[in-house]
Amino acid sequence: MSQTKAQSGVRSSGRSSTIPLTQLTRGQSGRVQIDGVANDEVKMLRAMGLRPNASVTMCRLGEPCIVSLSGACGGGCRIGLAREIAGRVMITVDTHTDDTQTVDPQTGE
Repeated sequence: MSQTKAQSGVRSSGRSSTIPLTQLTRGQSGRVQIDGVANDEVKMLRAMGLRPNASVTMCRLGEPCIVSLSGACGGGCRIGLAREIAGRVMITVDTHTDDTQTVDPQTGE
């Protein structure tokens, strides 16, 4: 059964698409969009460095989902997020990212 972009959680805005953080593949990068995330979660995410327009790169899928933040914490750090929360964080995918890899969603490898 085929899904439309709206059904799969993918939003398109011209040349880039917006997807849940959990749909990034290992090595894929994008910019954080936290519209639609509950206010209490927004505060927690901001404290961890996931601010609007922050650059993230997927390191490991799974539980927890591990992402690298570029420019946060004074020069890049990794954080782990529960898959449920990561699924609510939307990412505008960098269109120049060509180094993605196929990752097993169960193991994150």
